[in-house]
Amino acid sequence: MKYPLPATAGGYALRGPLAAVTSLTLSDAWRFVARHWGLLAALAITFAVHAPTLRYYFDGDDFVVLGSVQHLGSRQYLLDTLRMQDIVPNWRPLTGAVYTIEWNLFGLNAMAWRAVNLAVHLSSMAVLYGLVVRVTKRQAIGAVAALIFGVSGAHFDTVTYVTALPHLLATFFTLASLLAIVTYVQDGERNARAYWLSFILFGLGFLANEGAFVYAPVIVMAYALFARRWQRAPLRLVLHGLPFALLSGGWLVFYQTADLPQLKFDGFYWGSHVVDNYAVYVSFIVYPAKAIPLEPDTLRWVITGAFLASAAVLSVFAGNIVRVCLLGIGVALLPFVPVEIWTASRYTYGAVAFFAPIAAICAYWLFDRVRTTHNYVRVPATIVALVFVATVAGLYSWQTFARDRMSGERTDRWQLLVNELQKNYDTVPPGTTIYIVDGPWTNPMEQYTWVPSVARAVYGDAAAFDLPRSVYAADPPSTDNALFLQWTANGLQPMSQEQVRALLSGNETVTVR
Repeated sequence: MKYPLPATAGGYALRGPLAAVTSLTLSDAWRFVARHWGLLAALAITFAVHAPTLRYYFDGDDFVVLGSVQHLGSRQYLLDTLRMQDIVPNWRPLTGAVYTIEWNLFGLNAMAWRAVNLAVHLSSMAVLYGLVVRVTKRQAIGAVAALIFGVSGAHFDTVTYVTALPHLLATFFTLASLLAIVTYVQDGERNARAYWLSFILFGLGFLANEGAFVYAPVIVMAYALFARRWQRAPLRLVLHGLPFALLSGGWLVFYQTADLPQLKFDGFYWGSHVVDNYAVYVSFIVYPAKAIPLEPDTLRWVITGAFLASAAVLSVFAGNIVRVCLLGIGVALLPFVPVEIWTASRYTYGAVAFFAPIAAICAYWLFDRVRTTHNYVRVPATIVALVFVATVAGLYSWQTFARDRMSGERTDRWQLLVNELQKNYDTVPPGTTIYIVDGPWTNPMEQYTWVPSVARAVYGDAAAFDLPRSVYAADPPSTDNALFLQWTANGLQPMSQEQVRALLSGNETVTVR
């Protein structure tokens, strides 16, 4: 036999194709790594920066969602969300559906909830990378854009913050919608499925966060700038933009005409504070140092002015993707700048996704100009560029990690409350109200929804309040279907009937040791 087989024909038949497939898979994987190592590095760095937050617990307003799903049940919670009858001031039915799935899968396992958020964030980085690479044909630009977006300190306390999920989902679907519309255009507008996929993804972003309706002009602008066929037949531009305009415009009309406290609240209106808030958010995207301020100081006005001047130049001389991203920053902040009474880092999340490509493109343009001046400059320029990217990413990561840690440590008090309630009562009768005396959760604002929702998340049909001792004597609550717990050195301890009577009469003489 000229070519003897080391195994039987049957064994070779099984092992031969398997070895070929394994070899092909490893080869493909190696080519992917060699081609997209920048993205993989950005994902790894981002995961490392945000991974410590996975061990944090739920924050106070997370329990509004958890308590609602537990108390109402998944079906009723979804119906109330869809009909705008829930206690959360927005309309986000897709996010509500995700919440119910998470609750049924994870319950009070905060790490699992946070891991879902982080997975969405990492997925958005990959989509952003794909969009930038498709437009610029430069993996380096895509990787830097993904890295800036991934670790930016402008959205600290957002990436794994459970109830920031609407912002993460809306940004993911919006970026995916842009990628689909650009793919449709660059493929010669031959694949109508890519166009309709873009619209469906835009719709999913809207259902995840109703504020995402503002992205319609961004997607239509992307089509208008990258497409060419509509210039010979302008009606094509109208027809391609119409579905996005109908959805976006329809929601805007509904919002303006509907008198629903679910969507409109005090402190949200158009006034001079809108300009100040734009300055706060724009400057914070560029310079995310410390906590996000409520009012812009001189430095932040200077940063905003410099950004606007740069934007004016870029809108004239830069490429189409930069123009799309500049509009994206403006509209991404639009749903949040009317809020006068607070600012929040999660409001910058979508805007950072559009800022990152601009920063990466500008940095690469400068790098490319320098390295092509002379052959001797290429290596030093590359080294300097890598050091610069590492420095910026390091500073952003440091701010993100530091602020995440501070906010994460504040979740300990909510884990303490859950643990103390579960320590005292495995279950409580339906309709029970748990009154806590002098606990560490007496913030008045937290008594409206946060503290009551903790009891709902733990027991279902229950509520809790934590009030100072003097409040109980001044305005005694009913003792029907009520339980009383007093804060002591040993945590929460049940109060006897004698202690409760003394507390409510203001003549308390018996204390819990």
